Amino acid sequence: MTLLKTEEGKEIVSRVTLKKVKLNIGHDLAGMFAEFYLDGKKMGYFSDDGYGGGTEIVYNDPALQTIFEEFLKENNVAQIMFDNGWDFLKDASKIDLHTQAEEVINEALNAIQLEKANKKLIKHCLSNICIGNDENSSYRMIGFKSKQTFKEIAATPQGRGHIEALYFKYKSALEKGEKILNTNLEELGIKL
Repeated sequence: MTLLKTEEGKEIVSRVTLKKVKLNIGHDLAGMFAEFYLDGKKMGYFSDDGYGGGTEIVYNDPALQTIFEEFLKENNVAQIMFDNGWDFLKDASKIDLHTQAEEVINEALNAIQLEKANKKLIKHCLSNICIGNDENSSYRMIGFKSKQTFKEIAATPQGRGHIEALYFKYKSALEKGEKILNTNLEELGIKL
């Protein structure tokens, strides 16, 4: 992820939406297909067959290709990519428009996947201590055998004590770079 590392890049990616997304296609399930839109207007489709080689970006009309490429140029996508990991090319001008478009579309997919992962994390935090890091979206969960949420458990002083004990037990055993991802504990009266 290069564009999603910067606020400017996030703004660019937010203007691109994907529809009819199909993942895990092709060889080793590494491919993807999606229709892509700029500011709500359909531009065309993106296809990675998953068999190696280049990706295919097909615009519905040459005028739409011009609009999308102007969007890339006006927003200095090549420079943002160069400043965030693409400097191995030695010059931002070596990042062609197809590569820039591919990066923006892939980052739009990454943004969708991050949003889904965050929703899942919020759900898991309702009844688990979730431990992870800022580097990726994977995490581990520690909870009680009961099906109750932390809100239900914290309804009694004894329940709050159990959650606090669980929290401090795992907080003291965090590995380097790990942190507790829950943001819902203090609002339940848990003393951290």
